[in-house]
Amino acid sequence: MSSTELVQRTSANSRFLVTSARTAVLILAAAWVILPLLFMVLASFKSVSEIFMDPFGLPSSWSFSNYKRAWDEANLSLTLPNTIIVTGTAVAASSFLSAMVAYGLSLKERKFSTGLYTLFVAGLLVPVHAIILPLFILLKTVGLFGTLFALIIPYIAMGLPLGVLVLTPLAASLPRDLIHAARMDGASEWQVFRRVVLPLLKPGLLSVSILNGVWMWNEFFIPLIIAFEPEVQTMPVGIVSFVGSYSTEWGLVFASVVVSTLPVVVTYFLMTRQFQSGLTAGALKG
Repeated sequence: MSSTELVQRTSANSRFLVTSARTAVLILAAAWVILPLLFMVLASFKSVSEIFMDPFGLPSSWSFSNYKRAWDEANLSLTLPNTIIVTGTAVAASSFLSAMVAYGLSLKERKFSTGLYTLFVAGLLVPVHAIILPLFILLKTVGLFGTLFALIIPYIAMGLPLGVLVLTPLAASLPRDLIHAARMDGASEWQVFRRVVLPLLKPGLLSVSILNGVWMWNEFFIPLIIAFEPEVQTMPVGIVSFVGSYSTEWGLVFASVVVSTLPVVVTYFLMTRQFQSGLTAGALKG
C-alpha cells in the first residue's frame, strides 16, 4: 500500500469516527429530550397506583378521564385562556417595543447607545425574586392588583432585555440605503420603522417571541404571588392544585402538563427554521 492510499484511508477512517461520534451525541441529546416527554404522555393516561407499579410501561387503558378531570378540577377551561391572553399580549408588546428600542439604539451616537444598550441588557441579571415585593406594592397602589394586567405589564418589562439584546445587533446591520431612500421619498420616521425596519427585523422578532413566549407561558412565581385569585390564575398555578401535602394526583398532574406543553412544542416545531435564522441574523453584527 502506497503512502497516498494510507493517508486517504486514514483520513476516511477519521471522518467516519467523527461522523459516528456526532451521530451518537445527537441521538443521546434527542433521547434526553424525547424520553421525558414520552414518559409524561404515558403517565397522563395512568392512575396513581399504575404510575408507581409500572412507571415506564404502557397504560392498561387509554382513557382520557385524567384529561377530563384536569380540565374540570384544575380549571384549565379558565387558566388556559388566561395563559394565552397574558402570554400573547406580553410577547407581542415586548417584541414590538424591543424592536423600537433596538432601532433607536442603532441610530444614536455610539457613546449614548452603548450605555443604554448595557442598561437594558443588565435587566437580564435582575432576579424576579428581587423585584416581587416592590412590584406587589406598585400594582396594588395603581389598582391593577387582581387583574390580568398585573401579569401582562411585568412580563412586557421583563421581556425587553432579551429583545434588545437580540434585535440591536440585527438593527445595526440593516442596509442604511433603504432607510435613507425611504426618508428621501418623504416617509416619516414612524413610516420608515413600520414599513422598512420592522419587516427586515422579522427573523429576529420571531426568535425573541419564541424565547420570551416559552418562559412567560411556563412562569410560575409571579402568577403565584400576583394572581392568587382564581379568575386570573394561569396554567402553572392551576396545575399545582393537584399537588398535596399527603397525596398527589400524579395522573392529573401529567395530563395538565401535557395540555400546557403541547402548544409550546407545536409552536416551536412550526417555527424552528425562523427561530434558527433569527438567531443567526442577530449574530451577524455586534
